[in-house]
Amino acid sequence: MKRKLAGGLVGATAVVATLLATTSPAYAAGPGGVEACPNGSFCLYYNSPGAGWGSFEHWSPGSYSDLHGFYFRDYGNSSGYNQPVWENAASAVNNTGYSWNVCVPAPPPDDLNCGIPIAQQYAGRLPDVAYNKVVAMFIN
Repeated sequence: MKRKLAGGLVGATAVVATLLATTSPAYAAGPGGVEACPNGSFCLYYNSPGAGWGSFEHWSPGSYSDLHGFYFRDYGNSSGYNQPVWENAASAVNNTGYSWNVCVPAPPPDDLNCGIPIAQQYAGRLPDVAYNKVVAMFIN
């Protein structure tokens, strides 16, 4: 009797371990990109699409934002979670009906280049000039 019980427990443990191993990643990695960015929002992501987007932060139209003090607080796939958005954004999703501009540091006398447009309904990697350099954004 003890042998059957022990064998059954080992078998049940193996089944549970297999189920956890095969289902845990689906729970650990949330949606990314367009699926995660709320409708009517502009989202910046910690990673590029090829790296699974990562954690993100989002803004509603009408808000201009200097990104100091903002952090990637929406979980996504957890990479970059709680990191500052300032000079850490690799991709964007524009789920709005507006074109937005992102700003990056520029040499004096300008100090800021805000001429980098992100078209409405865009979802993808930021342009090279803005990749991991965005410090502010606004509706164009």
